[in-house]
Amino acid sequence: MTKTGPVPADEEKVWRYMSFARFVWLLQKKQLWLSRADVLGDPWEITLTGDQLAHVISRHPPITLPSPDMMPEAAMQRSERIIKMWRRQTFVNCWSASDHESHALWRIYCRSIEGVAIQTTFAKLRESIGSLPLYPVTYGIPGSNKQTPTLSDLVTKKRPMFAYEREVRVVLFTEGMDGTDPEQEPLGRGVDWDPEKRLELIRVHPEADSSFMETVTAVVRHYAPALKDCVLWSAMNARPPF
Repeated sequence: MTKTGPVPADEEKVWRYMSFARFVWLLQKKQLWLSRADVLGDPWEITLTGDQLAHVISRHPPITLPSPDMMPEAAMQRSERIIKMWRRQTFVNCWSASDHESHALWRIYCRSIEGVAIQTTFAKLRESIGSLPLYPVTYGIPGSNKQTPTLSDLVTKKRPMFAYEREVRVVLFTEGMDGTDPEQEPLGRGVDWDPEKRLELIRVHPEADSSFMETVTAVVRHYAPALKDCVLWSAMNARPPF
């Protein structure tokens, strides 16, 4: 069974930070974008190392991972091939569980000041994705757990320096890509998701100007009119009295 992090309370807020282009795509398509695991930007996504890699090489079940009688070099090569395949077969949509916006996440995921953060609750997100799993991420030293991992185990683990993200992940596992040219594989998948039924707030980047706020508001009125009153400046936009 996959051991994930603490499950947020149903009413806890979850946030997703994105570029304006991705936001418009969400409203137009009424879909969540799930990125392929090997293009998320962290080379440690879905990886084996340390004690865990040594354990897997010596004790894998013979079906999906190297058999015990394989030479260590051959087992290492097969493990590498399988991990690459798993990364190409796994698609992820990332959210941050927090009562408040995050200055760090604004900076990281909205490199242009023309970005937005959307907010719903953990329960609404979980109920909106049908049979897809929603996993809280745990943070720790890679490979420190001596057990034969499943793909679900690996996709819910990140290094401790990412703990500030408090990430929860919508995950889609696919099959049939092994042996396919990676250049021909999709970099992401869309999953049906109606923002008008799910979102509570749309926050505009704290450093954006008023013309961008007007643009976001106009786009929301056009594609998702039920959310027209949910467009607000980031709470970080507030100024002290003096």
